Amino acid sequence: MKRIVNVLLGVLFFCIASHAQVQINEDPAVASLVQKHMDQNRMSTTISGWRIQLLATTDRRKVENEESKFIQRYPLIRVNWVHSKPYYKLKAGAFANRLDATRLLKDFKKYYPSALLTKSNVSINEVLN
Repeated sequence: MKRIVNVLLGVLFFCIASHAQVQINEDPAVASLVQKHMDQNRMSTTISGWRIQLLATTDRRKVENEESKFIQRYPLIRVNWVHSKPYYKLKAGAFANRLDATRLLKDFKKYYPSALLTKSNVSINEVLN
């Protein structure tokens, strides 16, 4: 009987002790740096993401023609071309992670066998839409 009472008292003591409060004293300099970091992240409008490069050519007309064909095939996916001397590159989509880009890349390979993933800074609004 004494053992049972001792065990119950021990469990009761453990339950009371487990509700102890922890207090963290943060250095004001560290708090200031964390706040600056958070503010910079809130102001950023781009993230490191992925795009699918459909075509790279030196012929601007070819890129413009492929862009219009792409818009007809995939009206909901954003596409644009950029000029990186000497090439015009047709790129589609804006993805936050590689897995999402890879899923769509497989579909694009039907029409664009040379399509590939490229790392790019993408707008947060593009990724969310």
